[in-house]
Amino acid sequence: MSGYVVSNRYRMASIVSVLVIAIMLAVMILMIGKLFEIFGLFAFIFLALPLISLLAVILYPKIKRGRVVNEIENNIHFYITHLGALATSEVDRKEMMNIIHRRAEYGALAEETRKIYILMTKWGKNLAQACKFVARRTPSKIFADFLDRMAHELDSGEDLKEFIKREQDVVMSAYTTLYQSKLYSIDIFKEIYVSLIISLSFFAAFGIILPFLTGTPITTILSAVVLIFIMIDLGIMAYLKAIAPSDPIWQQSGKKSDIDLKILRLLALAALISAATIVVLYVLTFFQVGIPLQFAVCTAATPLIIPGLYARREEKLIMDRDRNAPSFLMSLGASASARGGNILQSLKYLTAHDFGILTKNVKALYKRLNTRINKLKAWEKFAIETGSNLIYRFIRMFVEAINLGSDPKDVAEIISKNFITINNLRMRRAQTASSFVGIAYGVTVGIAFSLYISFGVVQTMNSLYASFEQTAIESIGSILHTVPVESLGIVRILIFIVLAAHALISSFAIKIADGGRWVSGMVHFVGMLWASAGMGYASELVMKYLLNIQSFGS
Repeated sequence: MSGYVVSNRYRMASIVSVLVIAIMLAVMILMIGKLFEIFGLFAFIFLALPLISLLAVILYPKIKRGRVVNEIENNIHFYITHLGALATSEVDRKEMMNIIHRRAEYGALAEETRKIYILMTKWGKNLAQACKFVARRTPSKIFADFLDRMAHELDSGEDLKEFIKREQDVVMSAYTTLYQSKLYSIDIFKEIYVSLIISLSFFAAFGIILPFLTGTPITTILSAVVLIFIMIDLGIMAYLKAIAPSDPIWQQSGKKSDIDLKILRLLALAALISAATIVVLYVLTFFQVGIPLQFAVCTAATPLIIPGLYARREEKLIMDRDRNAPSFLMSLGASASARGGNILQSLKYLTAHDFGILTKNVKALYKRLNTRINKLKAWEKFAIETGSNLIYRFIRMFVEAINLGSDPKDVAEIISKNFITINNLRMRRAQTASSFVGIAYGVTVGIAFSLYISFGVVQTMNSLYASFEQTAIESIGSILHTVPVESLGIVRILIFIVLAAHALISSFAIKIADGGRWVSGMVHFVGMLWASAGMGYASELVMKYLLNIQSFGS
């Protein structure tokens, strides 16, 4: 079945992969001398490829299983809420499983539910038997426990609707524990992140000074340092993505809202302004106007803050809408229930109420529904316009349950309660992410300081050795080495490449931590770029007055 490793196919793929890896390794060993002659230290990358491939073959089943577990655990709160909403209607058990398994957004949960549905329709099993069968085979403990409880209660003769209603608290409690454990993992990650990046900065600083001791070309060593730094940064970001809760703030329908289109327009505008800035900076060089490299890059990148600030503002508005959505649903459900299920009249009444930032969207929803053209499209447009993933997912459940004959008040109570639980978890996540922002800026400034100070020392040592008499140079030449002046210019570029790449990856990591979009992270990217450039300039002044060297930007 899709989503799982088929044993025979995987076994054949493993055998073929191991044979290919063995051949690759044999060829690498035979050509090791030639590889080092051509690529130098980078030859280690080629030697590592077969070992990495072998490791991938061994770990693939575990990675695949972990992906399935994550898909289940990241959607279990939506799943149980959806079941609760459907349970309030007159839908039978088979149709309930049929509706759930057709929702592609549930990922592995949809696949697990499809198995239950097939066992019920094709193999003649009842719901309890199908749940027991799938519970023994699903990789997720939360889902397996839920299925076991459901099978046991159904075998005992309990009503499915009552069970699902009671399970809301049980499953949401398990999800809350899981969510909080992931936030705790992020807190632990922050400590590891600081330690690792500080170690990397010392490694990079040592790499800058090493050519004076070994005579190895400084550009070769710094190129390796840049590559290692970026690879480890990417690894850190991938690890953060693996441990962070998968709870996006923005709606994931795949359809563009007006907000999305405006962000794209602002990105295009920022790109044009950046391109124009680069042209202006280039023209200034013909008029003998010299701008240090780091400040030129920062100036060119600064227009990215325009779409970043807009996306950041919209994220805050989305979270405000999320906080107001439960009260809107509760009011709508209670009012519609009192009016015999008349949603339109209830909405008309609610347009006079204040739901904060959500009020504008509620009024627009009423106007669309009042046209009586397409009610489902009107609700979908409302959910997409809010920009919220939670509102989009929960509104779909609400509308679906109402159309299937549920009491609006019962559905609203289930959805609103779980909505509030997730909002509370997001508040804790926002606090965790905000502290990570401070750490990211502090680490970036620390890296810039250590690298630029090391570079200043290199310049000082190089100038000092170049000023020696020829006899003195010959006497210490076997111990210390000089660096060509043109290589120092390349080193300056490589240092800023490290800082720019780290700033970019850190901005992505910040958005992974808070669940937002990468566009709003451009604010932090530009901020960390300027922080790096400012620290570089400050380090330049320190080295200039303490060691009497020339400007970095000269």
